[in-house]
Parts: sequence; structure tokens; C-alpha cells
Amino acid sequence: MSLVSRLPEELRPILAAVEHSPDAVFLTDRHNHIVAWNDSAEALLGYSAQEAVGASCASLMGGCDAWGNRYCSDSCPLVGMAGRGEVVRHFDLRFTAKDRHPVLAEVDILQLAAPPPHHFYLMHILKPSDRAAANGDDAGAGPRAAMQSARESPDARARRLSQREVEILGLIAAGRTTPEIADFLHISALTVRNHTQKILDKLEVHSKAEAVAFAFQKGIV
Repeated sequence: MSLVSRLPEELRPILAAVEHSPDAVFLTDRHNHIVAWNDSAEALLGYSAQEAVGASCASLMGGCDAWGNRYCSDSCPLVGMAGRGEVVRHFDLRFTAKDRHPVLAEVDILQLAAPPPHHFYLMHILKPSDRAAANGDDAGAGPRAAMQSARESPDARARRLSQREVEILGLIAAGRTTPEIADFLHISALTVRNHTQKILDKLEVHSKAEAVAFAFQKGIV
């Protein structure tokens, strides 16, 4: 892995162990910049370690959710969750490879604690997903899959959500503001705020951040 020698000493054995792992692995810092990139990540996404390290996820891969909402961005929700000490569960993202073809991958996040000023790093473990093929890879497969996840959730709170509420929750998780959601869905900002309040009530949480954490933990987004 490139630049392992520049990372905190206690992390180096972990990164050295996954350098030649068959799983694609890369590491980001709390500023959402890539600081390590293994051989399998290059094989999956096409970028060499020299090209990837130092770049932001947003500029390199542009990871999106099922609706096409950007997760790899300067306001990455995963970084916010890690900063609050919250656990990030398994989820799917669609990345753009170097040759511009889409790569659907199952993503697991391992939070690695580090001394100040780093505080933490996020290890991303990617496994190519066949869910797109199973769903026909059409534009509506993602939202339907998210709604199905909510409907089949063992948590009764998730099952209370309507299709529109699941969609808005996904947009909130992607960092969209109320006006942006309103424009995207062609509804009023007041309607978005009403849906948002219903989401908070149904999930029994007190903030959008808690709702997003719930969605990640339950595999809804």
C-alpha cells in the first residue's frame, strides 16, 4: 500500500496485512482523502496507488447510492458518523472506475482509531456485488431494493416508512438539503419538512443525523 510509512506506526501492520488481500481495500482520513490503496482496489477500479493516494473519494470515484445520490463527497456522511463514534454498517454503492464503467460494490467500513491530529481513519472493504444483475440493473431497481429492505426489516420502526419517506431518507443520507430535495423530487420545501418530521417520528429519533445512522445500521440506504 502506498504511503503506509507515513501513517501512524500502530496502523502499519494492519495495512501491510491487507496490501495483497483479494478484497479491494482503501483507507481514507477524516478529511475524506485516500491515504492507502491496495492491489485489489486497483484491479477493481483501475486506478493505481499513485493515482489514488492523495485524491478525494469525490474526485476519484464519485460513489453513489441506488438513486444516484453522491456519497463520495466533501460532506461524506460516513466521516460524520465516524467523528461521532457511531458504527457504520454494511451498505452498497455504485462507483465509477477509471475507464468510466460503473462498479456496484458491497461496502464494509472499519474505523481505525489514531492519535491526534488524525483521530481516525476509515478502511473501506469492497466486494463486487451481483445485485444489479439480479435486479436487471434498471434505474428503478435501487429504490425498490431500498423499499424492500425497509419492508423486510426486523425493526418495526423501519417498516413504518412509506416509499416516499424511504426516498427522502436516502436523499438526506446523501447530504442533500431541504431545498435540494424539494427541487429533485419536484415538491415544495414544506412537504419535504413534513416528510422529514414523519421520518423522525416513525424512527423514534430526534435529528436527521440519528435518522441517517439508523438507515445505515438497518441497511435501508
